[in-house]
Amino acid sequence: MRRRGWVLAVCLLAMATVLPGRVVDAEPAAPPAGHGERRQAAPPGGETRLAPWQITISGNEALVADELLREAHGELDAFERHGYAASAIDDASFVMETRYRHDGYASAVVEYDIDHGARQVVFRVQEGARIMLRDVVFIGNQSVSRERLLALDPGLAGHINGQRPFPYVDSAISAMVDSVRTLYLAEGYLQARVKAAGPARLEGRDGKEWAVTIDVDEGHRFTLAEVVVTGDVPADLGPAVADIIKAMEGGIYQRRQKLVLRTKLHDVFANAGYADVAVTVQEEIAETREGVIRLTASVQSGPKVVIDGIRIDGNERTRAEFIESRLNFEPGGQYRLDDKREGFSRLYETGLFSNVELRLEDGPNPGRKTVAIEVEERKARELYFEPGWGSYELLRLQTGYKDRNIFGTGRILRFDTTVSSMGRSLEVGISDPWFLGTDLTLGLPFHYRFRTEPAFTMESSGADIYVQKVIHRNVTANMGYLYSKEVVSDIRPDGDLAGLPTNYNTAALSVQLIRDTRDDLFFPGQGYRGNVSLAMARPEFGGTIAYNRMVTGVRYFHPLSTGAILGLQFKTGLILPAAGEDSIPVGERFFNGGETSVRSFQASKLGPVDDNGDPLGGTAFSVYTVEWRKKLTEDLGWAIFWDLGNIAPNRTLAAGRSPLASDASTLISATWSDYFRDFRSGVGTGLQYMLPVGPARLDWAFNPSPDEARNEDDYVVHFSIGMAF
Repeated sequence: MRRRGWVLAVCLLAMATVLPGRVVDAEPAAPPAGHGERRQAAPPGGETRLAPWQITISGNEALVADELLREAHGELDAFERHGYAASAIDDASFVMETRYRHDGYASAVVEYDIDHGARQVVFRVQEGARIMLRDVVFIGNQSVSRERLLALDPGLAGHINGQRPFPYVDSAISAMVDSVRTLYLAEGYLQARVKAAGPARLEGRDGKEWAVTIDVDEGHRFTLAEVVVTGDVPADLGPAVADIIKAMEGGIYQRRQKLVLRTKLHDVFANAGYADVAVTVQEEIAETREGVIRLTASVQSGPKVVIDGIRIDGNERTRAEFIESRLNFEPGGQYRLDDKREGFSRLYETGLFSNVELRLEDGPNPGRKTVAIEVEERKARELYFEPGWGSYELLRLQTGYKDRNIFGTGRILRFDTTVSSMGRSLEVGISDPWFLGTDLTLGLPFHYRFRTEPAFTMESSGADIYVQKVIHRNVTANMGYLYSKEVVSDIRPDGDLAGLPTNYNTAALSVQLIRDTRDDLFFPGQGYRGNVSLAMARPEFGGTIAYNRMVTGVRYFHPLSTGAILGLQFKTGLILPAAGEDSIPVGERFFNGGETSVRSFQASKLGPVDDNGDPLGGTAFSVYTVEWRKKLTEDLGWAIFWDLGNIAPNRTLAAGRSPLASDASTLISATWSDYFRDFRSGVGTGLQYMLPVGPARLDWAFNPSPDEARNEDDYVVHFSIGMAF
């Protein structure tokens, strides 16, 4: 229907604004203007109403009274709430004084008088002179450049390099001094002294600009000349200890190297079974050579520890056997610190526990200890109910149940069902995130789907088995096998579609690679998601059709300086007949247009059509999107977008016989020929309102060049739940 749905969309968006979302606390109201009269709530009937307190500020010239009252409104509110305590007024005067100090009034003083009889507070301000700095001068910095020191405070460096005067703030200069001192310590200047002199007027100026001097006494730069390890060092650990010494000697000395040496020695001994090893490190400055440090480590190794047994507490639902499978400890085996750390991490990674404690406890026999594990289980079962909306399917409802720890084994069972005006689906799946004790995930989902598309109706039932692995941070790969029975119906009779299968079985092998670094699933501010998937269907795998399919794409999000977000999207797909097939069944083809692709078209309406105006789909598609997004409030966002996409081959039946109904060679040639042709576009704007189930989105998209022969709309309005990409 041309230009349909916009009235309904606007109404639904209005309804969405009253749905539950995130609550934003209102900012407290500012105190009243003028001389600061603060009124009290009216007392109950019959009681005498007290006169309001008068808040007066005098002596202020640089800052107006309203600004000072706003700065201290929290403390003044506390004055009334806490029975007019003088401590609150003292806090308010300190806040006002601090505001002056941050504006460069280093000698500003704010005093006060409280008159309970007259119900009056008077703040008396002595502002003093404002000090505006032009520069910060470093003296004595022989080893570290002025530019590097200024870079410790980018804000201050920006003012100086831009020759913009800035207010003198004592706390900021003190922080700069601390940063300079820390830098010198990190560079090995252990005895460096850094201090700042008070601001001084610059010569030759008008007397209103000042500079601060930071004096640096660097002292000697220390190196770690010698590391000595004494105590119980078994012969088999001698090479590892020697490697630690060699790596540390001769370098610039920093205070943290005492901790580094102690930690490295402790880890070497603990990984060799010495669980009770004790290491102490002493620092000594050489008297005969200036700038030289010597570290002496004393080691008491204690006995080697053998695991006597494993005790698990707190696992009310999770089987002890599953917890033990996540550990590297075995009774009778030698204790290793790395095994303890890895076991701790692997238990947390299951997602089944909110807290994990792993410790060693002395056993009845010397040198043998028990590994004691105490866990606190998370809630594993979840029942959810998620409404949604799409511009094509209208209202949809998804419900499901998920158990992340069936039978206490850490395996996952889930049921998902979705119902809408255009279809229904049911999926039941079980997965094992630690298949055969490895870090592989084995999944076995079963599905049933029934959906009415613009050009046909599709019914699908089948099962999928896949193996998934996280191969790197944010990178996931999976391989799978799919078998499903497909029934396509409600295709309008047409000579060019005669002979295409409408009741067939699909059996395919697939592989997929995904990398996802987005910082948010609903409204990403940065990062990207890239994916590529390949599938191959053959009769030899158990089906009745054959094809090769590839789908790939990337979504990229970049924050802009204005607080907006630039979103870029590219996705494309290609499916071609194989093993003697001449065409691709209509249920396996690609369709384009709709709320998540080119938004100037209704769902699946972009591309070639038959004599009745129904979409034919294609064997390839592409979509490009550029979108500017910005949050206007915490819950309301705005976007401007440009979409571009196509379907190949793009010839309609009205223009002659479609390549989709020809032989494989003609179809493949036409697909490649039209892959980068006949792109359709959409430009528009949209609003998003954040809901707990995702953004409610209203998009208006204009078609700059509608094709009247294909009955394309001038514009389309979409209302949906979820972002376009």
